[in-house]
Amino acid sequence: MSRLLPALVLAAITSTLAGCGTKSGAAADSSSAAAGAAAPAGGATTSAVPAPSATNADARVTRADKSRILGDSTAKLWILVVSDFQCPFCGQWEKETAQAVIKEFVQTGIARMAFINFPLQQHPNALPAAEAAMCAGAQEKFWDMHGRIFERQGEWSNLADSPPFFEKIAGELGLDVDAYKACVKDHVMRPMILADAERATTAGARSTPTFFIGNQALAGAEKIEAFRSVIAKAQADLPK
Repeated sequence: MSRLLPALVLAAITSTLAGCGTKSGAAADSSSAAAGAAAPAGGATTSAVPAPSATNADARVTRADKSRILGDSTAKLWILVVSDFQCPFCGQWEKETAQAVIKEFVQTGIARMAFINFPLQQHPNALPAAEAAMCAGAQEKFWDMHGRIFERQGEWSNLADSPPFFEKIAGELGLDVDAYKACVKDHVMRPMILADAERATTAGARSTPTFFIGNQALAGAEKIEAFRSVIAKAQADLPK
């Protein structure tokens, strides 16, 4: 569970068809992720993974949690982006709308933005991608890795073994690759990723991308106009 992000509030979600999800809308949870398509490479289960140093793991998780937040700490509004790195609609939103939202609402101090992991079960490389981004975040490079992963989504989505692809990106970004590899191998970020998915599901997310903005929610690869409308409503509901 994130120590820095606000609680997700259950809200009526304005939805479009431009999103990824299942009929049940369930994201990978701790049991299905360990046993299903998002299991570690080689068929290992999470129970077989040696526990990393608690102190070191906590420091890495804390840095990653902080790294995935954009914006001024004094902003009263949060934009929580619930996303799956392998979802093509999430990739579409990142390409077409994300920068406009950041420029108009985050860089102006109106809102803070944070990324919430929601790796869907039908996307076997979504969980490894999330671990790659969060492990980059442990070196304060979450958004750099996030950007590269989405930009190159078509190159890795169908790989049988995606972690080496992400490791190559880590090297390109100038990360300490040995530290990055240890983070990925030990699945240091997996509990936080699965907690993200659980809290998003509890709040009503059933597909990606979904956005929780104050007491408002929006689903689908919406354009900037939809965000302007929802953010205006969320601002109006802020305590005076």
